[in-house]
Amino acid sequence: MTKEYKTVKLMDINFINISRYSFLKNIVYPSIEQNKKCFIVTANPEVVIATRDDPDFKTVVKSADYVLADGIGVVNASKLINNPIVERVTGVDMMFDLLQYASDHKKSVFFLGASEDVNVKVTKRVERDYPDLVIAGRKNGYFNRFDDELADKIAGTQPDIVFVALGAKRQEGWIYHYMDKFEKGIFIGVGGSFDVLSGQIKRAPSIWIKFQLEWLYRLLKEPHRVKRDLKVLEFMLLHVPVIKRVMKWLGFSKSKPRSTRDGIR
Repeated sequence: MTKEYKTVKLMDINFINISRYSFLKNIVYPSIEQNKKCFIVTANPEVVIATRDDPDFKTVVKSADYVLADGIGVVNASKLINNPIVERVTGVDMMFDLLQYASDHKKSVFFLGASEDVNVKVTKRVERDYPDLVIAGRKNGYFNRFDDELADKIAGTQPDIVFVALGAKRQEGWIYHYMDKFEKGIFIGVGGSFDVLSGQIKRAPSIWIKFQLEWLYRLLKEPHRVKRDLKVLEFMLLHVPVIKRVMKWLGFSKSKPRSTRDGIR
């Protein structure tokens, strides 16, 4: 993590405190042009809670060059500790920004993850909407967790950007494990963003996003997400000073001795 930019620490994870525009203009785009490598994690409350419960996954996340606040729960928690993060920066927004940049500057992108059907739809939409972007390659998410041969093949395409859509933990673990095989590239886990890009899932209307209610829209559309959203509540409670002390006393803020299956071998 660079020391040039302010960070906000939440549950021992350092979030870069910067707007999406500034992050792209001053950090990401120059990294692409200079052929640097950059590991970006977009972390929502569920991801941060997972770092508490899984020490190996915490190592993976803390190894990232930058951790972005992907989730209004993270932004609100920063306000509770009087160190507000200026803006929520989502993985899906980052993906669309990078796709446009790649098309404008004829950069290459590798698409890794999701189902075969979704992965194919993603590349077809990219070919249609971002005609000057170079598709370095694509691969669905159905492969062995540590497939060295596949990683070598992807590295051989020398992509400028690698989108990894394998779901939280597994996607960050893959980047952590294989990034050294690459000479350059922006590496970012984008979770379910391929589903949005492919048209499989519709993002919340802009009015819901404007009023920070995207989480509610998704919950109404996908009721099974209620368990995940409870993690947001737990995360928020852990950052209310009085409740934080009580929960710590009760043992809720302590890490559990469990190692990840997808982070470190």
